Amino acid sequence: MKSIDKKNRLLSLKFFSIKKKFILILFSANFYFVSGQEIKDYNILYFTDERGLFSLEIEVGKLENNIGFLMLGLFDENKNKVLVVKNIPIVDLKSIIKIDSLQSGNYAVRFWHDSNKNGKLDTNFLGIPKEEFGNSNNIQPKFGPPKFEEMIFEIKNDFYLKMVAQNLNL
Repeated sequence: MKSIDKKNRLLSLKFFSIKKKFILILFSANFYFVSGQEIKDYNILYFTDERGLFSLEIEVGKLENNIGFLMLGLFDENKNKVLVVKNIPIVDLKSIIKIDSLQSGNYAVRFWHDSNKNGKLDTNFLGIPKEEFGNSNNIQPKFGPPKFEEMIFEIKNDFYLKMVAQNLNL
């Protein structure tokens, strides 16, 4: 009788140990799942199954500090989200990210500096960003977000995009 109880306790401990490991992995993962997304490198979320031959290297410079991360979105010319890159590290007041497997076409990029690591662009009561941000072609906002059409650039080969952080500091 004692050997059965001991065997049951060992099985229970083994089950709980596996369950704890699963929960630990689940909660320590640095990504989230949403239906229809593919995860690559834990920080890139693709919103399309279409892949191409070209790469896009993005350098974001003139950041105020190295605290936090950059969050970046790539959109096609129809304003459809192609991918999101999160938690891009900042080193020496700049960040560099390379995105592979893009098709030729027209794209736009937006980013923000998540300095407090809360996963969202913080704004004041009027909706004006408190954190640094930027748009492809370094378009400056004028009484609101820049026009999407002004941010579009074309990828026909591998492409290098240099962007500058902006801060409204109102």
